[in-house]
Amino acid sequence: MKKIVIVGGGAAGWMTAKYLSVKQPNINITLIESPTIPRIGVGESMTPYLMRFFKAVGIKKDSDWMPNCNATYKNGVLYDDWDIKGSRYWHAFEVDEGIYPYWNIKREKENLDISDYWKSTMQTGHIALEDSNKWLADKDGNLPEYAHKEVYNGWPQVWAYHIDANKFADFLKDITIKDINFVSANISDIQTDDNGISTIIDDKGNNYNADLFIDCSGFKKLLISKVNPNYISFKPFLSLDKAIAMPLPYDNQEEQMKPRTKCTALSSGWAWEVPLYNRIGNGYVYSSKHISDEDAVKELKEHVGLDRCKDVEPFIVNFESGYYKEPYTKNVVAVGLSSGFIEPMEATAMFLTQLSSIRIDHIINGEFTVKEYNEEVQINYKDFMDFISTGYAMSRRNDTEFWKEQKIENISNKMKEWLKSAKEKIQPPEQKELFVRSSWISKLIGSKYFPDNFMFDEYNAKDAEKADKFMNKMRSFDLNSKLSQKEFLDKFIYYSK
Repeated sequence: MKKIVIVGGGAAGWMTAKYLSVKQPNINITLIESPTIPRIGVGESMTPYLMRFFKAVGIKKDSDWMPNCNATYKNGVLYDDWDIKGSRYWHAFEVDEGIYPYWNIKREKENLDISDYWKSTMQTGHIALEDSNKWLADKDGNLPEYAHKEVYNGWPQVWAYHIDANKFADFLKDITIKDINFVSANISDIQTDDNGISTIIDDKGNNYNADLFIDCSGFKKLLISKVNPNYISFKPFLSLDKAIAMPLPYDNQEEQMKPRTKCTALSSGWAWEVPLYNRIGNGYVYSSKHISDEDAVKELKEHVGLDRCKDVEPFIVNFESGYYKEPYTKNVVAVGLSSGFIEPMEATAMFLTQLSSIRIDHIINGEFTVKEYNEEVQINYKDFMDFISTGYAMSRRNDTEFWKEQKIENISNKMKEWLKSAKEKIQPPEQKELFVRSSWISKLIGSKYFPDNFMFDEYNAKDAEKADKFMNKMRSFDLNSKLSQKEFLDKFIYYSK
């Protein structure tokens, strides 16, 4: 392979360009970015896998990139009102590596509240369930050693990040543009032949040929739609189809810069809150079948506080959850939103963008086939769909028509079998999944989905003593001894900017 053309200059385009320019320095890479089409720019929540990307492209320290992207830390996702109104559970990057069966025995014997699960197995559980602004570092900036060794898709579970997606794309552009051919232009024509795309023509009359065309054009799907018409919807598993984005200024930056993404269930979907360094990302993902745009905007404004958003103009994004079974078709590979989209929960879009870049590199090196690429992407999308759709189906809310329709019937057979098995023993799905075990356990515990007849795993005395010692140590986590996130960022990350 000698020549690659990337169409689209958002975060997906520039991540792909940066990664491939580092890994494949002998390939001629051209990125075409439209000067008039705005980026969607609402993908603010990331996974721990972002650390792997930065390490791969030669950026070793958080302070080398976070200030450029208004980035903050993310310990996980806090779910409010999902099971019933007033409920709360925590999906952390810090993991429980097998204590959950014993904790379940203790829960029954000692009548423990579900909040004890996260506070007895995770340091971040204390910060999350108090919805605190604290970070994990002490007054000197020292971070604790995690007791957990389990990894996330081959990468350590520690923490992730919140980023300004537009600034992230600009930062990647600044550090990549010298290593590739950059073109600012709109696409005026796309010509195809039996091999896929033969030529792209821009509005200045320039022609582009390549061995591989990478479609990072987002929901427009400019390239992949020319060679593959088979976009598969995730309905009825996922039915939300609109999102309102409404970034807001801080009222109190010190108090509100919390190291978590927050997802709050509303009448017809859910609202997100993502604290960046300079502002808070807010929005509402909802079903247009159940609420109008006007009423959704009104509900979101009431949720965040009318006074806070009186001068803010929200904008609405239409989407369809679904994917291409063959995102790599002929000489085109769709990456990012053009490949598929699962509603903006659990940072799925940017994570799959990273995996796509890695896999394209493997294909170029002859370590991976196109068939394997497509199979892996299908597995990823189905795993994400299963994880998110099951969260709706397990909810006990029935206060609106939307929540009444979120039923067990609307999940895959694999997930139905998992929930059936979880009524016999608290456990993750039997098949290997994209998410680690504790991700699934948190979903069960957060929905109070416990085994019938209290059929628990047996723990021998030695294991029980070890588990008790560990949980008691976790319960003694001292929240007051920790710095706030803003204090840590100001002193140790943003100090040089």
